[in-house]
Amino acid sequence: MSTTTRFIHQSKTPRIVFGRGRRREVAQELRALGVRAPLCVSSPGSAAAAAGVAVSLADGSLAPAATSDRARMHVPEHLVDEHMRIVEESGADSLVAVGGGSAIGLAKAVALRSGLPVVCLPTTYSGSEMTDVWGVTKGGEKRTGRDVRVLARVVVYDPELTDGLPRSVRGLSGLNAVAHAVEAIYAPDTSPLVAVTAGEAIAVMIRALRGLDGGWNERDRDDALYASWLCGVCLDSTRMGLHHRLCHLLGGRFDTPHAATHALVLPFVLRHQEPGLSDAQRELMARSVNGGDVCTELLRLARAFGAPSDLRALGVGVDDLAPIARRLAQEPPSSDGPIGEKSLLALLRSLHRGRLPSPIGPVYDGRVSH
Repeated sequence: MSTTTRFIHQSKTPRIVFGRGRRREVAQELRALGVRAPLCVSSPGSAAAAAGVAVSLADGSLAPAATSDRARMHVPEHLVDEHMRIVEESGADSLVAVGGGSAIGLAKAVALRSGLPVVCLPTTYSGSEMTDVWGVTKGGEKRTGRDVRVLARVVVYDPELTDGLPRSVRGLSGLNAVAHAVEAIYAPDTSPLVAVTAGEAIAVMIRALRGLDGGWNERDRDDALYASWLCGVCLDSTRMGLHHRLCHLLGGRFDTPHAATHALVLPFVLRHQEPGLSDAQRELMARSVNGGDVCTELLRLARAFGAPSDLRALGVGVDDLAPIARRLAQEPPSSDGPIGEKSLLALLRSLHRGRLPSPIGPVYDGRVSH
């Protein structure tokens, strides 16, 4: 892939600890940060994993100041208020998030207010652990922003924490991660390093997800978590675009399931963006599916893992489409600039019907260009 001659790249990544069994090293990571009494947060689904981490802290002569398994999707503001009170009452000096985007998102929102350092142990492939992006929902609207205070100081990637994920959760979470890498490829603030990282992330994750159909082995699971780390790096290195803006709008307004929404929306938004992609960008993504149409493969995988078939399945009515398009046109993602309301409405109608438009041109033939 040819590289641009003008770009800016800035890295602010956390310390990464990767490998099976590495969750048992959380105590020494906390000590290195100079803290000893974390508030451990999880969702109900990751409470057992969080309990295991608490045991490892005890083995390291540390103990949580408090624990909570009340994290939920889209980070409702009232839960942030509640956990700020827990921090104040318990004297917690740090935050340990064990789980997916819900637990990590809650820890970030608390860190934004409290300034406490965050350590993440992901149990899904959300990628949130690698970014300084926060989001809080109130009154049906999800507000997002960036702030260095929410960036994790340490991320511990232990594939054993993902071994028990149900098949559908693995698949949809993996596609959520792919969305981060896809948007990074054509973001206006991308760089050659981000493009290479994104290409590797997409290829490894799609290969791992394809393997899921035949029954994952340990290497597949390790590869998927490795790819999710790369996808998270991409998400943090570039501004979010139309895909993420639309998913956040749907999540805040209709309380849609996070990963499933990303899995459904991604192939449609990518098809919508295709006319503006360079040949090099299209080639990079096509390589991840051996020269095929990446949008078609992403949609196939989404449906194979149980993603909603269309927006109707998420409770979005036909009368909701025009207001959504208007909102997106009035407040477009900073990375995309002005977007025509008519074009957005066409995208939403395709999503509402669940019918992916045909490719705009010939699919990359697999030959390497220089």
